[in-house]
Amino acid sequence: MQLYLKAESPVPNDLGLAIPGNLPMFEVLIVVAFILHLIYVNITVGGAVYAVLLEIVGIRKRDDIADKLALQLATMVAIHKSIAVVLGVAPLLVISTIYTQFFYPSTIMIGKWWLMLIPLLIVSFLLLYVYKFTWHRWQNRKKLHLVFGISGTAILLFVPLLFITNVASMLQPELWNGSKGFFDSLFRYPTIWQRYLHFMAAGFAVIGMYMYWWGKRKSRQEDNPVYALARKFGKGSALLFTLLQLIAGPLLLLSMNSGVRSSFLGGSLFHTSLLGTAVALAFVLVALMYKLYKADSRKLFVSSLTVLLLIMGLMSWIRHEVRELYLAPYTEEVSRTLRK
Repeated sequence: MQLYLKAESPVPNDLGLAIPGNLPMFEVLIVVAFILHLIYVNITVGGAVYAVLLEIVGIRKRDDIADKLALQLATMVAIHKSIAVVLGVAPLLVISTIYTQFFYPSTIMIGKWWLMLIPLLIVSFLLLYVYKFTWHRWQNRKKLHLVFGISGTAILLFVPLLFITNVASMLQPELWNGSKGFFDSLFRYPTIWQRYLHFMAAGFAVIGMYMYWWGKRKSRQEDNPVYALARKFGKGSALLFTLLQLIAGPLLLLSMNSGVRSSFLGGSLFHTSLLGTAVALAFVLVALMYKLYKADSRKLFVSSLTVLLLIMGLMSWIRHEVRELYLAPYTEEVSRTLRK
């Protein structure tokens, strides 16, 4: 009878079934699918946060323009969240297919909270639906209205921690022993909070660019102060959080284990080149966004957006390379079942 666990490794043997396709194809697919998913997640989470913040600004300053922009953001969230969920299916299926013996144990270790993922999203979406569709009806009951917005947004801010914890856990099987569930895992794995900061900074940069594009497009149809605020607020957010990425990125790199970190800091020409290109483009993006912040320009916006998408592509690729470097010692011991 074959043992399920190998004595020298905490990682289970892979399933007897072969990966149903070409492995490099799946690796490309997971990088591309994750980028598409991430764009809509960023718009959803960032849009919900900014909707609540702008509504609070509107209440405190009696600013009707900020309140109207908050409503537009709440509407965007109601649309984009569904796309984000649908686009999240592909990367989740691929990662569970090509990293089966790593992904499933890490999922089991946070089991109860992982099972709560769908109920949490349902509750969040329902709260944000109420938030959006009672906007005018509850104009004189703003505190009650904010309770729904803040509650739905808080859940959206929490949900990424489930995914990040699962991914961080699967990369370090040597830390599985003694795991006591989700909340223990939040502080067991050294990269979780740095990953979360990196994710959030990217999210608010992306929603900033989206707000600027939306405001610019709408302004061509109608001269409205709401659209002007969207442009100003959006490009300010994009610049601020792109600058924050220059802090969040190094913090994440420094939190990785020495072997992985050294590969990106000169130990491997390929990995160092990938990271160096991403960092160089990040500085180019900051310069472009600073110019865009000073003056509206379609050319600057297109250039900034192009560089931002290139960086997102590189970072998704680097993310995959980090995963491969972490798991390389274990895949040598417990190989994946490939087609022959």
